[in-house]
Amino acid sequence: MGGGGIDFRFDFYPIGFALGGLPPNAPQWGAAYKRMLHDYYTRSVYALAHTTSLPVPTNSVTLDATVTDAWGLPAPCITFSEHENDMRLYEFFRDRNIELLEAAGATKTWAFPLDTYFPAVHLLGTCRMGHDPATSVVNAQHRAHDVPNLFIVDGSSFVTSGRGQPTCTIQALAFRAADEITRLAGHGQLS
Repeated sequence: MGGGGIDFRFDFYPIGFALGGLPPNAPQWGAAYKRMLHDYYTRSVYALAHTTSLPVPTNSVTLDATVTDAWGLPAPCITFSEHENDMRLYEFFRDRNIELLEAAGATKTWAFPLDTYFPAVHLLGTCRMGHDPATSVVNAQHRAHDVPNLFIVDGSSFVTSGRGQPTCTIQALAFRAADEITRLAGHGQLS
């Protein structure tokens, strides 16, 4: 049903911390705000979790039937909802992170709301990799089944998010796709 990993870090520049790093009930302006920034900036750490997201068949990216962009083309329509297990996993890791922080001697802990996606997420999926065009969008070299001259090289081919940072895996797959594109171009097989 998925899993995850814990990541402790503090990688905010002062302005980013000032705009969103303080506890939810912190003052937003004035002397107390400045004092809190001074006291917390060099004494804070974030305990984040990298968790899996289970595929939800109704999640999709389609073209909107009524909304268009500046050029009159259909705008993207993103339909997304969390799997029930994902929400339980978020809660589990949030609680473990707070336990770890308290065990390490943290004097104040707080959790951001689970629907905040703070500080960021790696949105993956929607262009599943596979051998069968009926159940996948791209093949193992990231070449689209239905549009032979289209290579989709990003995290959208992942079936699930795994448990950690996807960047290195995306880079490795991009290198593999580039090798295939180079090979096909050398044989005149891109059209």
